[in-house]
Amino acid sequence: MHLSSSDYHLNGPAVADLLFAIEGLSFVYPDGNQALTDIALSISKGDRIALVGKNGSGKSTLVKHLNGLLPLQSGSLRYREKKTGPSIQSVLRQEIGILFQDPENHLFCNTIFENVAFGPMNQGRSRDEVEELVRGCLETVGLSHLMYKPAHLLSYGQKKRAALASILVMKPEVLILDEPTANLDPKQERILKELLAGFPGTLIIIDHDLLFLYDICERAVVLADGRIHHDYSIRELVSSQNSLKEHGLDFTFRFACCGGQHKPAPTSPHQHYHFSHDHGKNGAHAPAVPEAPILELQHFNYQYPDGTIGISDINLIVYPGETLAVVGENGAGKSTLAACLLGLNHGEGYFFSKGKKMDCRLHRALWRQVGMVFQNTADQLFCPSCWEEVAFGPQQMKLPAIEIKERVAEALHSVQLTGYEHRIPLHLSGGERKRLAIAAALSMHPEILLLDEPTASLDPKSQELLLKILEKLDMTKIIITHDMFFIRNLSKRTIVMHQGRIIRDYPTPAFLADKHIQASNGLDYTYKNTCLEEIMDLQRNHTAAAG
Repeated sequence: MHLSSSDYHLNGPAVADLLFAIEGLSFVYPDGNQALTDIALSISKGDRIALVGKNGSGKSTLVKHLNGLLPLQSGSLRYREKKTGPSIQSVLRQEIGILFQDPENHLFCNTIFENVAFGPMNQGRSRDEVEELVRGCLETVGLSHLMYKPAHLLSYGQKKRAALASILVMKPEVLILDEPTANLDPKQERILKELLAGFPGTLIIIDHDLLFLYDICERAVVLADGRIHHDYSIRELVSSQNSLKEHGLDFTFRFACCGGQHKPAPTSPHQHYHFSHDHGKNGAHAPAVPEAPILELQHFNYQYPDGTIGISDINLIVYPGETLAVVGENGAGKSTLAACLLGLNHGEGYFFSKGKKMDCRLHRALWRQVGMVFQNTADQLFCPSCWEEVAFGPQQMKLPAIEIKERVAEALHSVQLTGYEHRIPLHLSGGERKRLAIAAALSMHPEILLLDEPTASLDPKSQELLLKILEKLDMTKIIITHDMFFIRNLSKRTIVMHQGRIIRDYPTPAFLADKHIQASNGLDYTYKNTCLEEIMDLQRNHTAAAG
């Protein structure tokens, strides 16, 4: 079912409390994609709304209408009883703050301090007042010690917090957050949750983590295929497992991990995609008898141009066919290590590839050996169609046209994107873009696939699909993640990084049982247990009542 403007009526609060009144809102992108259809929605002062739904359901498109970032094509949208348009753009910009999925859209000045100060400085505030506001906001998000760092030297999670500070410093009345928990470690998730719980204004959050949303939001608006299908309390949403499954939001397959029970994933027969490399029957398992290392770092260091230590004294061996998880809090050096393994960062120390010491010639060849999927897929998707995106790498290898065609078809099939050849990459959902980026890497037939936060911003259904895809891939995989569920199900070995160093390298079951290491490195998810238990009780009661 869906709610249309003909059968959904604005009701509830007094008109004086009504902020947004939306009727019959529809939107079509230039490529013909119908993103929104007949949206009817009221948002009142003080509402705390979880805007949820599958990847590509229209959530981000809807919130971009709320502050005038997208033009009104059809229907009506009023803010404080005034039609949105050029005449009230300045009011919308001042009263409505929005945190985008990609924090780099917010960060364009030299330092974090300057980025956060940009808004209040343009309001004509005094320098002393601006400095006090900025320092307070950076303290709130835990970045006061990095305020004079260039944004590009921060980790992705740190960039996310810096972007949030640049919004909070403006003291918005309405705060909209698009995937705020993506790429944050559990410690920073908890800090963000506490911060948002105390936000005094109207709150609208797009996220797929219902355990995060449950204690913050009171109302859940569910979008599917660009329409509002449900608008009710968040307790009603989470209490019905059938409703969660219907909208790709069922996270109960993760219960065992979040609840602290680390059971092995059920085994099932899989078709495996080999891509011309034979590293065993399942890339998720290291070989019983270790082969010669495929990559090795000895006493390896990398320092950024400003003197910041990226990684220090790294000793790491990666074997063919194994799946290695790399974990640690935001800023621990995980992505820096990945860039070194990919050959993007040239550090000091010893770097061996298949037993050969890395030199300039081998560095140039490394891009064929290692396929990379970045945290932000927008960083690597730049072609006008999905086919061209996946074909780009093989074309640079000067392969015959027939082989390029075969590789593209094979890679798209492996990530279940056959039929998407002519779609525009940046118009795909978050989950589809992630799978396309994997396909682009696979078309190069790499021996190693390196994934940086692969589950970030994915809905639960997309996460399950990605897990199945990665299980099938027959190659060495290095996965940087905060996602304990993926670690438990994919890797047999985990390394823990802290302040640029590897402090633990041990079997994954040992890591999952090591609560001290998890807690001391921002990886402890047990704070969600109370919420999880309450939701499970709601589901049991709902099932009993329905029976």
